Amino acid sequence: MRTLQLTLKKKWFCLIANGEKVFEYREYKPHWISRLLCKNGIRCYDEIRFTNGYGKNKPFVRAKFKGAAIIKGKYCSPDNGETLEAEQKYFVIGIGKVLQVSGV
Repeated sequence: MRTLQLTLKKKWFCLIANGEKVFEYREYKPHWISRLLCKNGIRCYDEIRFTNGYGKNKPFVRAKFKGAAIIKGKYCSPDNGETLEAEQKYFVIGIGKVLQVSGV
């Protein structure tokens, strides 16, 4: 099973755990390009494992991966109303059904 690992701040982690946040955003930078793109386009994952913070016993949420896309330009996030930078490229990662919540 292919799992995409993402670390989040508590605010975003809790929204995902509650099923309220259905998209996650990452800047279009070398680190995320290598993790989300391949020669044939966007990489496919089976699930996403979100963690809150670092350390041995950190809380986590497992959710289905619903694909990813690249966006550019001024864009307002539908799940939190945050406006993204006008000329910056971003990856938009779709978050599916929450499969497991632990340590929240």
